[in-house]
Amino acid sequence: MRFLHWRLQLHKIFNKTRMPWQAKKVLHHLLFPSYVEIIEEDLPSRPILFIAPNLPYPDRGGTDFRLFHLLKGTIKAGYPISFFSIYERDLLAARLGTPDLFLQYEHAMRQLPLFHLFYGIRAFRKFLKNNPEAFSAIFILWPKSVQAVIPTIKRYGPSIPVIYDMVDYHARRLKREGKLHSDPRILAKAKEFRIIESEAARSTNLTLAISREEKELFLADNPATNIDVLGNYFEPVTDPVPDPERRAGLLFVGNFVHAPNTDGILWFVRDIYPLVKQECPSVPLHIVGDFPPPEIQSLSEDPDIVVHGWVPDLSELFRSSRVFVASLRYGAGVKGKVGLAMSKGLPVVTTAIGAEGMNLTSGVDCEIVDSPEGFARKTILLLSDDDHWSRISIQGQQYANKNSSTDALPDKMRQIFESIGVSPPHIPSISAPS
Repeated sequence: MRFLHWRLQLHKIFNKTRMPWQAKKVLHHLLFPSYVEIIEEDLPSRPILFIAPNLPYPDRGGTDFRLFHLLKGTIKAGYPISFFSIYERDLLAARLGTPDLFLQYEHAMRQLPLFHLFYGIRAFRKFLKNNPEAFSAIFILWPKSVQAVIPTIKRYGPSIPVIYDMVDYHARRLKREGKLHSDPRILAKAKEFRIIESEAARSTNLTLAISREEKELFLADNPATNIDVLGNYFEPVTDPVPDPERRAGLLFVGNFVHAPNTDGILWFVRDIYPLVKQECPSVPLHIVGDFPPPEIQSLSEDPDIVVHGWVPDLSELFRSSRVFVASLRYGAGVKGKVGLAMSKGLPVVTTAIGAEGMNLTSGVDCEIVDSPEGFARKTILLLSDDDHWSRISIQGQQYANKNSSTDALPDKMRQIFESIGVSPPHIPSISAPS
């Protein structure tokens, strides 16, 4: 523990040091080496290796929440797993700010159970070079991750089947953002990502889109792609949902490293919230999300707005809030926050962007509206009409339980891996935590 605290301080000092980029890169490799831990020497079978930029922090963002469920679902399907974080261990601890918190996430990963834990591309490259048959398959999240590791896999483990999980269609999201803000730099980045995502699909055995809609869009641009769908999954809620009379206020949730969340809540506070308050004065607005920038933090100057920042357990806010607002003006994929709120029985007001990929029906499963006036009107309706609130709550939760329950995830993961020729070894000793 003390060692990790010392490394954290050293990393902060290193980041502030000015020197040529190449020299800093070499020094970084010397001071903060890659790291590999063989957690289990005698493996029951060749594990599935999952690769992502960092360890999943499931209480900090929708993608990490999804990834943690995919890991558990794979284990429940009968497969042993290993994990590779592209970022080094010291860097991840420094980004979280406290080593204690990082170690909690790392401990949760080890308890899955896990058989290998890699940090940094050099550790993975060295291991795969010496153990080219170590893994039965490799599952990579994000196109940039594929770009970073596929040369190593093709060189040292060319026979290993590789799955590329898009998470969302990045080029689509960036194109929407660029058009909304008339920003040619973002539009150029969208074109760059379109190439990166196409190359990621071509260099792997199977591509996973997060919705049928994005599958068809990607196929239109890349017709030769072998592609399947892997959406979001949520644990079914069996506890009674508190009645609307016992609730108050609005809830927005989103990690603010993700630009659409910052834009979405600023748009809500500027153009929608004042209209809501005309009919429902002093209605509180709770804003939850990691790394809120100054413009989000300053919203707490309004006495009715509470900017919480990161909240490790959202249970109480989901049970006490009256309406979940997902005011997103651009994005891609399937919005985890929308599905999660519905699974908790909390009615959602969102936009067409926020609802896409889920086949939701406005006025049945949730409320979908794009104009500020319409968004305010539907929010006011759910704040004031208990019967309508109850109908949306029940139907939204039923939709989530039917279409995205983690109960169905092991079968889905098994189907995905078997489609590339990897059957589960069905080792009885492997069991995922509940």
